Amino acid sequence: MVSCLLFGPQLGAISLFGSMLALWEAERPLWARVRNGLLIASTMSVAMGLGVIVAPYRWATIPAIVLLILTAAVAYHAFLLTRGPGPLLLFYGAVLGTYFGMDPHLGWKIVGITAFAALFAGCLTLLALVTDPHRPERRAIADARRAVERYRATASSASEIAPAAERSRRLLADAYAAVNRAWLTLNSAHPATAGRGHHHREGELLTVNRDLAAGVLDSSHVSGQVRTLSPDTPLLLGRPSLSFLLAHALRRDSVAWFTAWRIGLAAGVAGVASELAGIGHPYWAILTAALVLHQWTGRRATTRRAAHRAVGTIVGLFVVALVVVLDPGPWWVVAIIVVCLIGQDLLVPFNYFLALILVTPMSLLAIEATGQGGTPSGLLMDRLLGTLLGVAIAVAITWATSYRFPERLLRAQNARVGTAIAAVEGHNADGTAFTPAGRRARVELSYELTHHLSVLDRAAAEDPRPTSLKDTDDVLIVDGYTALAKAWV
Repeated sequence: MVSCLLFGPQLGAISLFGSMLALWEAERPLWARVRNGLLIASTMSVAMGLGVIVAPYRWATIPAIVLLILTAAVAYHAFLLTRGPGPLLLFYGAVLGTYFGMDPHLGWKIVGITAFAALFAGCLTLLALVTDPHRPERRAIADARRAVERYRATASSASEIAPAAERSRRLLADAYAAVNRAWLTLNSAHPATAGRGHHHREGELLTVNRDLAAGVLDSSHVSGQVRTLSPDTPLLLGRPSLSFLLAHALRRDSVAWFTAWRIGLAAGVAGVASELAGIGHPYWAILTAALVLHQWTGRRATTRRAAHRAVGTIVGLFVVALVVVLDPGPWWVVAIIVVCLIGQDLLVPFNYFLALILVTPMSLLAIEATGQGGTPSGLLMDRLLGTLLGVAIAVAITWATSYRFPERLLRAQNARVGTAIAAVEGHNADGTAFTPAGRRARVELSYELTHHLSVLDRAAAEDPRPTSLKDTDDVLIVDGYTALAKAWV
């Protein structure tokens, strides 16, 4: 609404993209929101600017988009260790830029509006912390405490029966993941990490961490006295180094690279097919294919999501056609876009299909308001054909790549977890667990274990049959978290 007041309802409507920066800010401390907001706003704006630059060179559009998709997807999966909306928003702007950049004057205006909207949305996310700036840190500690309590309550009564043992392992992994998220949240509060309040919160989390270790050691029948906390007890977990994360992501058998090249392949094929079929601009097909694949889920879940997108788009197009027939004024169009935006945000957690019905009029009306979309009938037909083409290509690539690759990724991750466990056990045996090298080994093992469970769940969703790795996975989970807990002995 602010952008529409400043730039007019026609151009202001496209600020919808910049406002999506708010999706990145859940659970971040104040200063982390400031840094992340500036980073994401800059990335979105630069990506859109690159799209505008490339737009006049039609032959370069698709290769440039694929390259940006590969870069954005790898960077997202490599460096984002907390919850996020997926890599889509990092390259969405580039695709939009190639669309609006067909008119460079309009394209650069929209880049500026997007940058303003993203920065303004970032400022609005800070308002939620004005009265309670440390709420994210306290919430993260509380979540960690509850997760540890659930694990300890289950571990104390767990039997060796497979379902009970499996549930205990899952709760153990959830507890360590929650503790690690809490450490990441506290560490990201820099520069507000020197005060008495922050040190008190660190002490609270150390207590939670110690309780978790005690529960693991007791469950694993490891003898030894769990160390007591003191003012000089070092922090045990944190963020792996950037070089470690990047090297991890660029491995041939990493989730980051697997996800990135699938999105890039789908987007490239969709773009070329759209051009060959003469379906307006390849924008629609590229984005649809990328949307379906931008997060790795099982092939059945991906197919179901693709079907929802196709049918939801068709129903949404009828809504757009009705709006076109009614021909409301510009401010009424803005009102409809706002209603669709709020509605889809409310519906996404409950019904993805219904939310998609609102996404189509929201995005199409925002683009049509700029006057760049051509005739309404042409815009509707391009969106329909582009969506169906993108969905078909994404589903085909999903099924073609979902048999051999997931198990290969899981085997590679098993090997990395085993190596990380050996490194931590070596430091435990040498009495160097609290040295910088020992702490680094624990941080990397914690990351590998969390990553391992993510790969395991996704691989099982693709094909639950490869049970040959099941016993190995169970042993790795127990051995890995036991090795982390031994640092407290």
